[in-house]
Amino acid sequence: MSKVLLTIQYDGSSFSGYELQPDKRSVRGELENALSKIFGQKIDINAVSRTDAGVHAISQIVSFSVDHKMPAQKIAYILNAFLPPDIRAIDSKEIKSREKIRHLVKYKEYQYLIFNGKILPPFFRHYVWHLHQKLDLKKIKKAAKYFEGKYNFKSFCASRSNLYLRGKKLKNSDFVRTIYKVSISNKKINLWDGCSIPVISLKFKGDGFLYKMIRNIVGTLVEVGLGKREPSDIKKIIAKKSRKYAGRCAPGEGLCLVRVSF
Repeated sequence: MSKVLLTIQYDGSSFSGYELQPDKRSVRGELENALSKIFGQKIDINAVSRTDAGVHAISQIVSFSVDHKMPAQKIAYILNAFLPPDIRAIDSKEIKSREKIRHLVKYKEYQYLIFNGKILPPFFRHYVWHLHQKLDLKKIKKAAKYFEGKYNFKSFCASRSNLYLRGKKLKNSDFVRTIYKVSISNKKINLWDGCSIPVISLKFKGDGFLYKMIRNIVGTLVEVGLGKREPSDIKKIIAKKSRKYAGRCAPGEGLCLVRVSF
């Protein structure tokens, strides 16, 4: 029995999320179905992150165990012939560790993109949050600094996850995460000549993130940028440890898992 590590990319636009859901299309479902066809046996995979509906990944890491003689480095290439075009396997290799891969992660990095303008070209509609009202970037940057550090982020965890996770009753310590850095900048994304848009890029580097945590943080930062909150309010919201004090949940399409470090 060998353990294989896969690096995959996917466009999350038409998925209900990474995790299996009854009668819905999921990234995990497509991967397990393709791998089971290749190896002629049921394959269960584990991932470092469970992305939500509409969320993308350019560096999702999954692992699985299989009783087979196929060279691990060839699996990614063969797998792509069995996958739909909105998922690609980028790399595959055998690993010796028997620990669950999420326990080996040093940090994860997510990026969120906002288009802050009047007319959004249709080609980018699945990859940015389109906001018409002008945002105050200076205020957003100031507010973002309050998220850096080790805190209980219960205020930014989706409400329905605030009591139980996988059948286990959660304690306050289960909501503690460390965000090492929040980087905010202006940049341009390009497609064809003459087809580019300016975006606000928000990057979050941390040891882990709660369910919808980044999207709730982005939604709150946007409210700061719109003048509905002050940057210093972030500290108070964190201290409340209640979802009702934070801002709206930003839509999934602007979010992407961009890096995982072991």
